[in-house]
Amino acid sequence: MSTTEEPTDGTVTMLSGREGGLWRVSTRDSTHYFDLEAGTVTRVPGTSAAPGFNDVARPLRSIDTLTVGFGGRWTMHTDGWSESVDYYWHESSLVMKIERVLSERPA
Repeated sequence: MSTTEEPTDGTVTMLSGREGGLWRVSTRDSTHYFDLEAGTVTRVPGTSAAPGFNDVARPLRSIDTLTVGFGGRWTMHTDGWSESVDYYWHESSLVMKIERVLSERPA
């Protein structure tokens, strides 16, 4: 099944970034919201995860790998021009579930 074919329960096994819509990615330690319409990603740390730099909506640059059963990796644009930073990156813990959500937004 390709990521553009959505099963009836709204879950997929991977995201490429071309799907559109809002997706909740549950990892072992946190939840990440990929808003592919707005082009942003937001991390919500779980109870066993420390707060981090990516716990705000950041402009999504690329999804390098985001597949259930593996750690995820994606990059984000800086919030504005930076002389020292080209982009931010994130490596997640094990991806447990990827599901389309209709209106839920991170807190």
